[in-house]
Amino acid sequence: MCIRDSMCFNGTEHFPGNSMVDWLESIGVRFGHNLNAYTSVDETVYNINNVPVARKSVQDSCLIILHDWACALTLDPEEINKERGVIHEEWRRSMAGEMRVIEKLMPVIYPDCRYGERLPIGLMSVVDNFEPQVLVDYYKTWYRPDQQGIIVVGDIDPEYIESKIKEIFGSIKMPENAKEREYFEVEDTDGTIYAIGADPECRSASFALMFKCDPLLPRAMRNSMYYYSVEYMRDIVVSMLNKRLEEAALAPDADFAGAGVELGHFFVAPTKEALTINGASKGNDILPAVKSVYREVLRAVRGGFTISELERARAEFLSDIERKYNDRDKTESITYAQQYVRSFIDNNPIAGIAKEYEIYNQIAPLIDVNAINSFLPSIVTE
Repeated sequence: MCIRDSMCFNGTEHFPGNSMVDWLESIGVRFGHNLNAYTSVDETVYNINNVPVARKSVQDSCLIILHDWACALTLDPEEINKERGVIHEEWRRSMAGEMRVIEKLMPVIYPDCRYGERLPIGLMSVVDNFEPQVLVDYYKTWYRPDQQGIIVVGDIDPEYIESKIKEIFGSIKMPENAKEREYFEVEDTDGTIYAIGADPECRSASFALMFKCDPLLPRAMRNSMYYYSVEYMRDIVVSMLNKRLEEAALAPDADFAGAGVELGHFFVAPTKEALTINGASKGNDILPAVKSVYREVLRAVRGGFTISELERARAEFLSDIERKYNDRDKTESITYAQQYVRSFIDNNPIAGIAKEYEIYNQIAPLIDVNAINSFLPSIVTE
C-alpha cells in the first residue's frame, strides 16, 4: 500500500477521521480483511467486500464511501504527515532480502525505462520529504471519472444500484484540461540482459529466465472470441512446460531443485509480456541449474511437444473448466468482482463460466499439436 491509497481510510467528506473504518467494522466489515486497497505499478484498486446488504441504507453508505474515495478525500496535512511513518514501517517489513535484490536489479531489467525507477511503494526519500500539496495535486489530477470504474457484485437489485450510482456519482466533473494518461513501453533487447544480486538474507540460489515478447493480444482485441483461443494455447503450453520441468527435476542427476513457468506480464510491466521460468539450484553453484532449465526450454521450442503431451494437458484443462462449471453456484462475489476489475483495466471478456465452458469445449479439439508447436517459437525468439 502506498501513501495515496492508505489516505483513503483517514477521512473523507462524509466520513471524517476514522469514522469510515469504525462504521464498517460495526456492520462486520473488517479493516485490512474486507476493507483494503492495493497499488501496483499501473493501477490502484479499493475494495469493500462481504458487506451485509439486507438493508438498502448499508448499500447506499458503501456507495457514498466509493464516491468519497473517487473525489472527496480530506487529505488533511496532519494525517498525511502521520502516514509517512506507517508507510515506512510497511516498507521496512516488505524489504526482506529478496525484495532488496529486486529493487537493485530493476534498473538493469528495465534499462532507460520508467518501470525500472521504483517499486509501487515508492522511494522513502520521497515519502519523507514531499510537501502535502503534492499529494493533493496528484489526487486532483488522476482521480477523475475517465480513469475510474465502479463494480458492485452481490445479492442486490441491479436496477436500484444502477440508479443510486447515477445519483451519487453523476455530479463528479472532469477537470478542465485533464492531463493525458501515459502508458510506458518496454523496448526490445539487442542481445541478453543479465542482472545478478546478492543479500545476506538470501540463503539459497535462485534464478529467472525471461523471454520478452509483445502482448499476445493487443488490448483492443481481447474482448473477443480470439481471446479464448490465445488463453487456451497459453495455458496448454505453460502446463506442458511445467510438466517437463517437474519430471526433469525428479531425476537423480538433476542440476536444479525445481522450476516453474509463467506466461504473462514482463515482470511488473503490462505493456510487454514474457515467458518467465523461475528456478532454484541444488546448491550454491547456480550455472548448471540455469543451463539445464534453459536446455529444457530450447528442447520444447525447437522440437515441440508430442501428441500425448497435448492430450494429457488438454484433458487436465477441460477437467478444470468442468469443475469450475459444476461449482458455479458456489462462486463468491469477490471472484466476480476481480474478473470485472480485469475487464475494466485489461479489456478481458467476462462471458461467465457457463459460456466459457461451452467455448473451451469447442476450441480445444480444434487446436492440434502443430498449432501448439508454432505458438512457443513465436514467443521465445532471438
